[in-house]
Amino acid sequence: MTTLLPAGTETGRRSGVRTAAAIVAFLMLAVVLPLLIHGASAVFFTDTDFLIRYAVVLYAAVKLALVLAQPAIRPVSGVFWIFVYTCMGVAPLAQLTTGRSTPLAIQVDDRMLTEASLLTLVGLVCFDVAYHLRLRRAADPHPRRRVLRLRGMKVLRLFSLGALAAGLVYIVQVGGLSVFFLSRQEAGEALDAINPDSGQALRAIISGAGSVANLCALIFYIHVVRTREHAVAMPDILLMAALTVMNIVVNNPISNSRYWTLAVLFGLILPLIRGRKGLFNLAILGGTFASIFVFPLSDITRRAAGTQAPLQVDSVWTMIATKDYDQFTMLANTLGYTADHGLSWGMQALGPLLFWVPRVGWPDKPYDTGVEVGIWMNNSNLNLSAPLWAEAWINFGLPGVVLAFAGLGVLARRLDAGYRADVLGMGSVGYLGISIFAGYLFILMRGSLLQSMGRLMILAISILILTTAANARKGRTP
Repeated sequence: MTTLLPAGTETGRRSGVRTAAAIVAFLMLAVVLPLLIHGASAVFFTDTDFLIRYAVVLYAAVKLALVLAQPAIRPVSGVFWIFVYTCMGVAPLAQLTTGRSTPLAIQVDDRMLTEASLLTLVGLVCFDVAYHLRLRRAADPHPRRRVLRLRGMKVLRLFSLGALAAGLVYIVQVGGLSVFFLSRQEAGEALDAINPDSGQALRAIISGAGSVANLCALIFYIHVVRTREHAVAMPDILLMAALTVMNIVVNNPISNSRYWTLAVLFGLILPLIRGRKGLFNLAILGGTFASIFVFPLSDITRRAAGTQAPLQVDSVWTMIATKDYDQFTMLANTLGYTADHGLSWGMQALGPLLFWVPRVGWPDKPYDTGVEVGIWMNNSNLNLSAPLWAEAWINFGLPGVVLAFAGLGVLARRLDAGYRADVLGMGSVGYLGISIFAGYLFILMRGSLLQSMGRLMILAISILILTTAANARKGRTP
């Protein structure tokens, strides 16, 4: 005889499982890994320096544990705290204990590194407070519930055809299919050869339209198939097959940056997860540990064949300290840059805001923040990051950091609200755009903003074309 458990019992059991998983994750992230990093000590450092950097690790570990423990799915804040934990927490801590770092660190002293840690904490507090801030509003007895709905299958089909056409233009412009299966260096050189006089604006639009539009179309088709809210005809099957092939070409991890690969993966996985909290928790935990143990090893396709430096790894912590996580040191270098040149008072922000203006028509257009700081550093490699802290600081200093992260906190809260179970059950497709944006947040947080604006604009336009606001309808909760 089958015994049916009360609904409350099942809910309580799931809550207990989530809580237990969150506690284990917290112990791993906040205790075990930092102790392993401390045990890898190869140079002298003070307890004060260690505790200042560990504060970022601890803060992010607490927030990640809370993301896991909550019944709600919060993809934007989840990605935010993954980035903070690894790039602004673990990597700087490993650099301190191993005495190793990227070559960029030679430009800064200990004082600026400490200031970078404290500025990181300021941004985290502002994000956290804004995310949880609730302003009182007068209660509306008859609230209007509006959600984003798919405009229709005809619109999706036409958009998919346009995306495929943009993908073909992208392929032709860079020199054919083979370019997309070479190294990132060679693919980047082919992209840079597109109309060199126009600067990066035209190239960003061409690559963004070819990659982002095809990704959006495929993700929306995944939603259609998964929810069965619309009939799928033979043309749709053919379009899905073509979109899959096109995404394999233009969005493959061989010729694209690893941060874009992360954005693509999150954009594809989250719609499949939809309202399943257990699978979401696995994605967050997997993403966190992969960012530490897998991501630094995944640059084997960065250079052309024969030019890749042999991989030499003394330990996982040395690898993290010396590989690609330059965000913390670039924040410190930005502090050094502004100490010499002063703040830009918004001039640097004009570059991302007006990224679509060709440099040939605007000779004084600001360079990427990473490039600007790299020139000041006399660095030969100008492909440098500029984390959001650096972008905010170089424009308006401390007030810029406060406002930027408070604004991001408010935006993250609003977007995460689109993943509520009741919203998902109303037939909303808004969570699809949120899924892609959550993955793209890796790129926005890493910076520079000027480089990321092209794809972000195409993403926004794609969502506007494919969706429309409509009255909510009751549906089955996922």
